[in-house]
Amino acid sequence: MNKLHMYLLKQFIPVCFVSLLFFILVLELVDLFSNLWRYLANDVALSDICRVLVLYIPKCISYAIPVAVLFAASYTIGNMYARNELSAVFSAGYPLFAFTFPLLVFGLMLSAGMFFFEDRVVIHSLMKKNELNRILTRSDLSLSNANVVVMDDSGNTVYTAEYYRDSDKMLYDVFIVMRNTDGNLSAVAQASSGRWNGAEWRFDNLSIFELDDSGNLIAGKSGDFVFEEPPDSFRRNVTSVDELSVAEAGKHIEMLRRSGLPYAEDLSNYYKRFSFPLTVFIVLFFSVSLAGRFKKNILLMSLLLSLAVAVSYYILQMVTMLLAKWEYIPPLCGAWLPVVVFIGAGAGILKTART
Repeated sequence: MNKLHMYLLKQFIPVCFVSLLFFILVLELVDLFSNLWRYLANDVALSDICRVLVLYIPKCISYAIPVAVLFAASYTIGNMYARNELSAVFSAGYPLFAFTFPLLVFGLMLSAGMFFFEDRVVIHSLMKKNELNRILTRSDLSLSNANVVVMDDSGNTVYTAEYYRDSDKMLYDVFIVMRNTDGNLSAVAQASSGRWNGAEWRFDNLSIFELDDSGNLIAGKSGDFVFEEPPDSFRRNVTSVDELSVAEAGKHIEMLRRSGLPYAEDLSNYYKRFSFPLTVFIVLFFSVSLAGRFKKNILLMSLLLSLAVAVSYYILQMVTMLLAKWEYIPPLCGAWLPVVVFIGAGAGILKTART
């Protein structure tokens, strides 16, 4: 790394740090004012509100870093254009890409760091923040569920129920299909309701029919069957992938797939955990190539450019994630399509930049 690269980084890093603090403050204020009426309605103490804001800082850092990097790079390079410093650099035979290469390397390193920061810090603080927020605002989550379909771990028993009431762990209008190890039907059971006694389900008006050797259904004895699927399997899914580590999210999605529940949205968010850190690297393409397009009002134009590019990226990501949720496109495309589009667009614009 030569002196030109060191000079560029010395110009870039302080601006990036200050802009990061600014965007974190903006995000904290947005969260505070959006929940302020709930805090006031529940007489939440100021110390508890501050605890919520502190727990939200890691997530704010995750959101703010791409915009801060974009603003800092566009402002730094634009300012050097305005002071004719880059004219001297280009006259010395340095192309724009070679001069800004340290910024791109910095972006890659920051992207890798963001992935581990998200997985090790952000998800834990966000989970604690959401839990504390629910307690302070008395926002209870109902775990009761309707139209339940659950398969046990062995894959040989399938439970269906019209309704599961979590308050007393009750199932209503239960129908159970049992299969043998070959996957063939062996017995079916039907009950009007059932209650969990701590070890197994006790059903009311239970009727069981077994399949004999001739393929006919005959009445079976209820004592021959034990139903031990835990109540957690029947609860409404309120788990957010954003509050799970990568390993835990993978297991959660596998559980949804095995249970026959919709998992396209969760799988898209799982892939997004890998694609989102690359946002830092993507925005640097635009800041490097577009920053020299203006030489007046550098601060204002850099801020507007940063917000425009960030909003465009997040809107495209929101659209692709919705399409993946509704299964119009694969979950992998929902998470990675914005990355591919913006990397291609950024590289194309970089080729036309002044050099």
